[in-house]
Amino acid sequence: MMSSPSGPLLNYLPAIYHTSEDLCKLLAVFEAVLFGVDGEEPGQERRQQSIVDSIATIPSLFDAYETPKEFVPWLAQWVALTHLSGLTEQRQRDLLAEIVLLYAQRGTRKYLERLLEFFKPENATVVIEDRELHGFIVGTVQIGLDSWLGRDRPFWFQVRIFMSAPVDDADEQRDFKTQWEERLRRVIDLAKPAHTLYELDWQFEDSEKSIA
Repeated sequence: MMSSPSGPLLNYLPAIYHTSEDLCKLLAVFEAVLFGVDGEEPGQERRQQSIVDSIATIPSLFDAYETPKEFVPWLAQWVALTHLSGLTEQRQRDLLAEIVLLYAQRGTRKYLERLLEFFKPENATVVIEDRELHGFIVGTVQIGLDSWLGRDRPFWFQVRIFMSAPVDDADEQRDFKTQWEERLRRVIDLAKPAHTLYELDWQFEDSEKSIA
């Protein structure tokens, strides 16, 4: 009677157990699960996905560029990213790869600017104005550029989106603006310091009349 070929687990046992046919069959069940080795047919081995193979791929699940597409939302939860809607898969992966380092700059203009780069429309430029105005100084002030006439607005900043007009029709521009503004406001509201206020302004460069 030909004995079943010994598998990896049997090699860890004392030699006296190597001749046990029943033990070889019992261990073969565990070897099929752990190592993907199925030795039911003498002289043949069949490879299948094993626990060991699965464990070896675990590090790739935490890599933004290697994790499978279906794991991207799961990985986003690990790094506290609750908002990925509207992003292409590539932008999602790029953001996941960078977000942990960006958290060190949270609450700053640089952090918000970088975050909006992932969520803004293609070919759009984001400018954030948070500098304090110099006030009214005769001979140096430029009304509307570095000073204004009105009440002071502490803890306030402005986000401006500059881009070419997506369409010529004004109604379609408003629809475009409404759609993207909802996305951007969600990002800004999550990224800005809680005590600050802001305005979001759109400038369509090719339009005779921008939509504010």
